[in-house]
Amino acid sequence: MLCFLALSLPVFGGQTAPPNLINTLNQAEALARGGNQQGALELLNQASEAKPTTPATEDRIGFLYAVLGLGGEATKHFQNAIALNAQYAPAHFHLGVAEWISNDRQNGLAELERAVAIDSKSPEYRFRLGSAYLDSGAADRALEQLKAAASLDTSDVRIWTSLGQAAQAAHDATTAVDAYSHAVNLNPGDDGLRNTYSVALIEIRQPDKAIAEAEKVLTHSPGNTAALMNIGYAHLQTGDFPQAEETYRRAIQTDPASAAAYYDLAIALKMQDKLDAAAAELEQAIKLDPTIAEAHYSLGMLAWQNGDFDKTAKEMRAAIADRPDYAEAHYQLGIVLKQSGDLDG
Repeated sequence: MLCFLALSLPVFGGQTAPPNLINTLNQAEALARGGNQQGALELLNQASEAKPTTPATEDRIGFLYAVLGLGGEATKHFQNAIALNAQYAPAHFHLGVAEWISNDRQNGLAELERAVAIDSKSPEYRFRLGSAYLDSGAADRALEQLKAAASLDTSDVRIWTSLGQAAQAAHDATTAVDAYSHAVNLNPGDDGLRNTYSVALIEIRQPDKAIAEAEKVLTHSPGNTAALMNIGYAHLQTGDFPQAEETYRRAIQTDPASAAAYYDLAIALKMQDKLDAAAAELEQAIKLDPTIAEAHYSLGMLAWQNGDFDKTAKEMRAAIADRPDYAEAHYQLGIVLKQSGDLDG
């Protein structure tokens, strides 16, 4: 997510600007930091009329307008900075962020790319461009930029976290695990991040390590449902279905409204041939969240095994309604319609 609030105010480098303009901008920045938006805005309006100006002053004025939520004024000053010096990377960068926020993603992405082309050694520029690629679904491009950002700044947890996300999107599970490992080492107190790392470990079939990471979360947060779900998933992967069942029941105790926990519990029960119990848990999952396509599909398959073709067809149609591209559900619906004599269907 690209936003100005997540950025640091840029270091002002406009030494050739008039001292009074520099002083005005310093005051405006202090007021903005202190939450006095009206005072900051009044000073910015003064600064925007000052002459002469420089790329750095125009960029700084634009940045402060953006922080105050005035995207149109911000964009104007970023463009002024670029008009004064087309190679001034900070202005391209800030303009890219501004346009991205305003949902002009095409131009925003182009400006971020220009910033990186001018200053390829900036980890922040690489990080923001990689994040934009990731938001756009261009996982491979995101991965390239975020790897470069991580090589330029090994201490930024945001970069490593986004690199892990990009690697997962690009189906590069090994890189994802490495990235999340770095991120967790930089911020060991972030339970959400550690849970994400645990999931990534499961994806590369290291369930024991995944369980160990999730248990670190449980040591100080015993009711962390996500950690319990990860442990249950790891047990499913190793074939320890009774242990998976026990863990999912603990997850339900901590979060009785978790449809996902009921669904996963049903899978653990099904794998132990506890079919009636599995069906009951699937019904509860669907009651809590009727849009879980997989729950409808699994319940339909249990009905099919019991010879209840009408219920099978009903659940397969529900699964398809939630996920139109659910190929297995389409196929199974075709099978049950054929068995029911509905050949046209």
